[in-house]
Amino acid sequence: MKYFTKAWYELCQKTSFHLSLTEDKKAETFSEAYFQQVYHDEWRKWLALQEEVHALLSARNVVRKPFDREEAAKEFRDRYVHYREFYESALPEWILRQIADIRVFAMHKAARNVIDAVARYCEENERMVNSTVENYRKYIEEAKSAIGEEIVKRFSFHDCRIAEAVSDGDALRLRFDPSGGFTDITEVELKDFRLIRQDGALEKSTWLYEEIYKENDRFELHALLQSPAEGLVDFIASAKAIVFKVINSTFGATKPRL
Repeated sequence: MKYFTKAWYELCQKTSFHLSLTEDKKAETFSEAYFQQVYHDEWRKWLALQEEVHALLSARNVVRKPFDREEAAKEFRDRYVHYREFYESALPEWILRQIADIRVFAMHKAARNVIDAVARYCEENERMVNSTVENYRKYIEEAKSAIGEEIVKRFSFHDCRIAEAVSDGDALRLRFDPSGGFTDITEVELKDFRLIRQDGALEKSTWLYEEIYKENDRFELHALLQSPAEGLVDFIASAKAIVFKVINSTFGATKPRL
């Protein structure tokens, strides 16, 4: 990937931390008593919400088993630990040094100076993310006549899951579950397929972003995928032709126009 790299995608996840933060002056200093108060207050809110949701679903005969407080408590603890570990790894050191207690921050309470610092960090990340998107938009706008406007339009599978990847001679067929995406295309066939890079499994991965280029008389296709087992996956290949398939329909393109 030249634009939508793994580093770029990870930056996308660091653009909204500040939106969930609530200012509290007590978060300015470390206090075990304050942490315990916040933890139990948030736990009570969580428990009440889960009980309410369970009651509503039970009234509609959606769930059968009784509400399990221990199970809800474990889910709350797991969520808290996830947020704490995530923020510890995701936030830069210069912000972590300003946080009096990361445990309190993990429950979205922070001092005003911390909220301001996190907001600046997130807003700068968002500017960089948007700049990359705009740069690719400019590139593809200039390149689409050479690549083929129909190919550019159709080669878009954000949030689709790759149900199957099948090699057949010199072709590769990617079969999609498009139910989570924004396309009706269920299969793409890459003819005269050549693999350039693949650092994880294709099958069961979710398609995140794509790029497309013209290299001499071939298409060069880049995709960033999310594998449930392997995390982010780069897939780069070239093909002489691309064939898109929809239920009861097939259409495609041969080499890019020169």
